[in-house]
Amino acid sequence: MKRSLALALLVLFSLSAGRSSAGTDALTDKVDRIFAEWNTTSSPGCALAVVKDGRIVYEHGYGMANLELSVAITPQSVFDIGSVSKQVTAMAIILLAQDGKLSLDDDIRKYLPEMPDYGSAITIRHLLHHTSGLRNYDDLFDLEGIPEADLTTDRDAMELIVHQKGVNFKPGEEFLYSDTNFFLMSQIVKRIAGQTLRQFSQERIFGPLGMTSTHFHDDHTMIVPRRATGYAPHSAGGFEIDMSNFEQLGDGSVMTTVEDLYKWDQNFDHLLVGGADAIRLLTTPGTLNNGKTIPYGMGLFIDRYRGLNWIHHSGEWVGYRAAFSRFPDQHFSTLITCNCVGSMNPMTMAEQVADVYLANELAKAGKMSSAQSGTAMPATTLRQYAGTYWSEKNGALRTFMVRDSKLVMEAPGITSDMVPVGDGQFEAVEPDSEHKDRYVFRTAGIGSALQLEAWEGGAPAIYEAVKGPVPEASRLADYAGAYTNDELRATWTLVVQNGKLSRQQWMTEDEELEPAFTDGFVGDLSEGQFLIHFNRDRANHVTDFDVSTDMVRPMKFIKVANDAAKK
Repeated sequence: MKRSLALALLVLFSLSAGRSSAGTDALTDKVDRIFAEWNTTSSPGCALAVVKDGRIVYEHGYGMANLELSVAITPQSVFDIGSVSKQVTAMAIILLAQDGKLSLDDDIRKYLPEMPDYGSAITIRHLLHHTSGLRNYDDLFDLEGIPEADLTTDRDAMELIVHQKGVNFKPGEEFLYSDTNFFLMSQIVKRIAGQTLRQFSQERIFGPLGMTSTHFHDDHTMIVPRRATGYAPHSAGGFEIDMSNFEQLGDGSVMTTVEDLYKWDQNFDHLLVGGADAIRLLTTPGTLNNGKTIPYGMGLFIDRYRGLNWIHHSGEWVGYRAAFSRFPDQHFSTLITCNCVGSMNPMTMAEQVADVYLANELAKAGKMSSAQSGTAMPATTLRQYAGTYWSEKNGALRTFMVRDSKLVMEAPGITSDMVPVGDGQFEAVEPDSEHKDRYVFRTAGIGSALQLEAWEGGAPAIYEAVKGPVPEASRLADYAGAYTNDELRATWTLVVQNGKLSRQQWMTEDEELEPAFTDGFVGDLSEGQFLIHFNRDRANHVTDFDVSTDMVRPMKFIKVANDAAKK
């Protein structure tokens, strides 16, 4: 009994550990309320460090690092920070360029000759700015049937990537986020430096910055002191463990603490690693072939928030979430690491912390929010734009509806309010950015259906309105059968079960596909969704389907069997 009481007191002490000396200060009280939902002994949570004028002015742990062992989160807890790692990979590449070992404008096939020739050179700069057009290998693994929890290595990823016969678009034509870009840079580091990215970053980045609790995690069996466990909500209530054995580096896999992230953050001002030239490269937006600027530097989003210059990146991987948020002109940063998926959004929390500490600066900026700008439009007018639109080229769906007298767009993992700006044009209000994608509704003629022109990656994509009926249960057998794709080395078997079309695949549980429009269905990935569109011959027989995700443009699966049984 005494031991249990002592353990409970230790946990409660740890939950309150790390407070600044002004623990009752009004600012910190407001910050604590932002994280209050997770500040319990029965849920995962977050670690926080608030940085102002070169020092940590507040740090705190909320919730539990390990629910099984009743270990609380502290500012010294170690988390996987997912894609926040990309800026570190970019720094490694920049250091090699400074060493004269490579040029950012080198063709990647100079160092990775096994990569296919796609007709136009893909440069290291394309990788750094996400303008390469390479398909996202994490989604490819998912489509292949390999779950995030499985063990995969550099060799597995390279074999999958080099097996791809096509790209999403010509290099430099668009901006489209893809983890493949930064994974390939880890391989370039290995081949040029003769060290793994983990070894190189330890010697050239983490060591010099004194980041003693930080490493690139390339060994799933490695014991990591003070590591927080990743969690996801359980369907029956509570939480379940959500971890991965992936061993690839570059696009993610940095494990660190908020206190070590503070040391990385300070390098943007004190220039200990890489110097001013490296920081300039990291924080300068890239440009497309058409000269259009994109909202991404090298491993960082270059943005504005409520009128202030803002540099940021979020991280999402299995049960981990992270946010790196920096306001360079105000010398203010918010560093957050979390260990649960679901409703937890660290970047939104980082914005709310900035709202607290930068209230005066934000007020002076006097920036009218996107939600308050634009041209007013009655709901009756907005309803003409409601509906589902499909881009055959991109293999993507965008659904528009009217809610609370506003036009709202839904896409996989995204819900955005649309601000009318005149002549059938709208801008998307993004929750963590002042970057605005533009959407233009047009008609081809009197009585014709609306067409949507979407500017989401620096180049337009055409979406057609799809109003056809979804497939009736009695017609689902048309789609049943086995389908194969050589690039993925995968076979999907589609069957009709209990009046639903379901997907069966090696190493995955049966998954029901939801009808979206005529010959179109949607299914779930580990993160996000995929879209299937079936194609028919002149006799109206299904011959194949195209599958796509937000980061993989349509890939064709060919039908090879017609005898899938109804169950």
